[in-house]
Amino acid sequence: MRRLIQRAAPWLAVGVIALSAWLLWPGGTTTPPRLLDPATLASALPPVAEAGFETPDAAADWTPELPRDLGPHPAFRTELWDLTGQLRDSAGRRYGLRLTLVRLGLRGPEAADARSSGLAAQGLLLGRLSLVPEDGAPLHAERASRTAAGLAGATAEPPVVWLEDWRLAVSGAEAGAGQLSVRLNDSRLDLRLVPQKTPITPAATLLDSGAGARPSGSADNAAALRWLAAPRLELAGQLLLAGAETRVTGSAWLDHLWGDAVGSAAGLAGSRGQLALNRFLLQLDDGSELLCIQLRRRAGGGTPVPTCLVIASDGGTRVLRRRALTLAPGEAAWRSPDGAATYPVHWQLAAPELDLQLDIHALHPDQELMLGERLWSGVVAIKGMRQGRPIAGGGRMDLSGYAAADS
Repeated sequence: MRRLIQRAAPWLAVGVIALSAWLLWPGGTTTPPRLLDPATLASALPPVAEAGFETPDAAADWTPELPRDLGPHPAFRTELWDLTGQLRDSAGRRYGLRLTLVRLGLRGPEAADARSSGLAAQGLLLGRLSLVPEDGAPLHAERASRTAAGLAGATAEPPVVWLEDWRLAVSGAEAGAGQLSVRLNDSRLDLRLVPQKTPITPAATLLDSGAGARPSGSADNAAALRWLAAPRLELAGQLLLAGAETRVTGSAWLDHLWGDAVGSAAGLAGSRGQLALNRFLLQLDDGSELLCIQLRRRAGGGTPVPTCLVIASDGGTRVLRRRALTLAPGEAAWRSPDGAATYPVHWQLAAPELDLQLDIHALHPDQELMLGERLWSGVVAIKGMRQGRPIAGGGRMDLSGYAAADS
């Protein structure tokens, strides 16, 4: 077990962290419809090369071009913008926020059958919105549209992606503020997004840290996606919910990925039988962030292996591995309504090198979904201590491998 995890963890972790953004949509009290499963839709399309799309070069060095790379990359089939944040209103009430927008190309710009008409759809845009109050029922919505006739699309200058009346405009740390505007029935959220840190490439940071050897044959699969993250966006604006309007503030993390999601999924399929992975995306109110993964055997046994990418308030990064941290479930758990899975929805993290101890708990316990397997993916609240002082925050937690094999 130890040798298997040591060899597989670094590269598998990078791949699953990226891939989870495609697969782990936020769920509610019912299983979300499979119509909007981007991985299923992408697997039904013609091969990337046949449809005229490119695949990232595994051997090429990549330096992001900002803010351009926060916008669309139409030469690649699949692309995602995934915004995770937490808001507080004027009364101190917390809300978890998740907006995921996925572009699936039908034909590449250089494809023989590409059409130039503005009414011709070159792709599809899928979206899911989740707003989770700490003391009420979560609000979820899904949308899908073709990228034609102004119904949905994306532009590079400035970087903007929209799906009907959902609109996300992003920018680099030195390019001014972005904007988020979403409408849903009688509810509305309008936010200003101000980047506090320069976007990073988390996969490259983890690998450059010397986290371990790459498993044989994994490089091509991991390179099938480019991954850019804006780790800290300051949020401020207005929320209209249940007929009441209030000012909200908070922070968010934005993941932006593009490439070949199907190729990445294929590269990880062989490992899903033995290993399961938990992911924690945490933003603390001292201006720092942690992106943590925990790899373990599905059937139990062995010692789970945690790894955390730590981003300091000044943007500096470091990687903590198993001997520098502990990440373990607490007492609180949530059981699926049909009894098929039980998830630990309370976790404790300790990093002695940072003098940091955190309690991580679900903002709402029922955030299960089904996409190929049962998963728990939802927003969390954080309390703890750092250097003897109280600290708090919010983020997201993705848990897999807690259901019986036949569920």
